[in-house]
Amino acid sequence: MSQNGRLLSYLESHGGITTLEAMEQLRILRLSQRIIELERLGFIIEHTPEMTPGGARVMRYSLLRVAVG
Repeated sequence: MSQNGRLLSYLESHGGITTLEAMEQLRILRLSQRIIELERLGFIIEHTPEMTPGGARVMRYSLLRVAVG
């Protein structure tokens, strides 16, 4: 399965993902690029900043709507 396919499955089953989760769970190193590709295909993805327990700022990506057509 492609990185985008694995990412979509993960978003659908887990609700959201951060860069660290993408690296650990899916072996995807350039999550933001995969998100851009999915958005260009018509998927609506929310970008929400979060703080980690250690105080780092990360982005959480959540699938809001699947592509139509």
